[in-house]
Amino acid sequence: MAADQNAKDGELVAAYLTGDEEAWNMLCRRYTKELIGFFFRKVGNIEDAKDLTQDTLMEAMVKLPMLRSPESFRGWLYKIARGKQAKFFRENKRRGTRFPIDKVSVDGITETGVAYAAQTPSPENSVIAKERLDIVYGVISRLPESQRKVLLLKEEGMPQKAIAQELGISIAAAKVRLHRAMKKLKLELETKYPGEFTDLFN
Repeated sequence: MAADQNAKDGELVAAYLTGDEEAWNMLCRRYTKELIGFFFRKVGNIEDAKDLTQDTLMEAMVKLPMLRSPESFRGWLYKIARGKQAKFFRENKRRGTRFPIDKVSVDGITETGVAYAAQTPSPENSVIAKERLDIVYGVISRLPESQRKVLLLKEEGMPQKAIAQELGISIAAAKVRLHRAMKKLKLELETKYPGEFTDLFN
C-alpha cells in the first residue's frame, strides 16, 4: 500500500524501507523548506542553505536503515543537520570566512527571511532578507532567557512534551512561555514597524 502524504514520519520511514520510494519524497517535501530556513539563519546565505539541506537529506537517506526509532525521524534529521552546520563552519573558519552570530527563530520567523531570499534569488533580496531577520532577532535577543530557550527548542522541531522535559517544567508552562514570547515579539514589531511583519503572525 502506497504511503499517504498525511502519514506520520515514522509511517513514511517504514514505507520507504519496505520499497516505497515515494514515501521518501514525501519526507523530503515535508522538511526541505524547514531545513532551508534552519540553515539560512545560521549561515546567512540562501545558496549555502540549499546545499546544506540537500547534503543533510542525502545523508539521512543513506543512513535511514540505521534509524532505530522511525517515530523520532525529525529529531534524528536535525542531529544530522547540526553536524552539517558544524562542519560547514569548521571548513569556512579555516578559510577565514565570517558569518553572522547565531540567532534563534520559530515557525514563521525564519520564513520572513527565506521568503525574500528564496523566491527570486538576487543580491537585493538577500539584503532585504538579512535586514528583516536582524530586526526580528534583535527583538528575540531581548526576551527573557527562559522564553528564548523555548523558542530555540521549538525552532529545532522539538515537541512541547520534549521541551518541557528539557527545561524541567510542565507542558503547560512551556506553552505559556512560548505564547508570551511570541506576544512580546508581535507587540514590539507592530509598534516599531507597523505593517512590516504581519506575515509572521498570520
